[in-house]
Amino acid sequence: MPPKKILVVDDEPEVRQLMEHFLTERGYEVRIADTFTADVVLLDMHMPEMDGLETLKRLAVRSPSLPVIMVTVNDDVETTTHLLQMGAADYVPKPFNLDYLEQAINIQLSATRD
Repeated sequence: MPPKKILVVDDEPEVRQLMEHFLTERGYEVRIADTFTADVVLLDMHMPEMDGLETLKRLAVRSPSLPVIMVTVNDDVETTTHLLQMGAADYVPKPFNLDYLEQAINIQLSATRD
């Protein structure tokens, strides 16, 4: 069985180091961060625990100015319209063109700088 993954977010380096050491010794895969912020979120529409639409709704409430680009296999007009109405800044259909993905990210980054 693969190790369980834990994300430790704490602003104190000593606390991050202590938790990382302790949890790694006990077999967890640990990632650490001093903040948990982003300039753009790439969010898959279909995920096992919480689908992308529910995650999008929660992000829109907590961080309404955070641009979320939905990644989805469904690129019909109805789905796209619904995603944009729910607060998505953009969407990128799968399989995606990486140049198009980068362009979508850059558009959102430049919009947040204005």
